[in-house]
Order: sequence, then structure tokens, then C-alpha cells
Amino acid sequence: MRTWISRMLPLPKGRVPRALSLLLLLVFTVAFTRNVISAVQATLEVNRLRDENAALQAQADALAAERVLLDDPAFLALIARGYSLGSTVERPFALAANAPALPADAPGSAARRVTTGATTPSPIDVWLGVLFGS
Repeated sequence: MRTWISRMLPLPKGRVPRALSLLLLLVFTVAFTRNVISAVQATLEVNRLRDENAALQAQADALAAERVLLDDPAFLALIARGYSLGSTVERPFALAANAPALPADAPGSAARRVTTGATTPSPIDVWLGVLFGS
């Protein structure tokens, strides 16, 4: 039987170990490459999960800060006034949704508070203007 196989496979004795070692090297290379690829994919997945975890932590911190704001009595009183639940001496009011914007010089606006308006001359300047004309 051995002679029949050796006639069917005319490989010299030195080529068989080389072919087997080449086949073994090929199998090892494929297995190693697959392991390296899976390790890279696992690293990418860990980085993605780390970024997602950081985003979720930031969202949780924002929600905790909002919860602190919602527990503040001053904030709750302000919201209650919006529903006319303030004290009895307050006058409830609401602006219409389509109300026009206030003009720039409306009472209480920043333009009236920040600008000095017309400057009034000092009394000496008025007297000098009367005496010498200006």
C-alpha cells in the first residue's frame, strides 16, 4: 500500500516535510491574523464603549444638576407663579404668544439704563452762554 501511495504522489523525501511545514505555517499565519483582527476589533469596541460611557456620564451629571435646580424652593416658587399659585398680593400676567417685541427704548430696557441720554449743561456754562452768546 505504501508503494501505491508513493507512486501516486511522486514527491521526494525532502519535499514532504517542507510541504507539511509550509502548510503548518499557513495555518498558523491564518489563525494568528484572525486573532490580531479580533483583538483590534475588541480594542475599537472598548474605545467606543468608553466614549459612550463618558457621554452617558455627562448626561447623568446634567440631569443631577437639573434635579438640584428643580428642588430649589426659589425655582419652585417661580414656576408656581407661572400657574398663578403665588401670593395673593401678586398680579398674575402673561404675554400673548404673538406679542410684538419691545422697542429699544422701552421702560426698564437696557438702552435706557445704560445710555446717559441728553447731557444737561452746568450752571456756569448756561451763564456764560447768556452773557457772551453761544
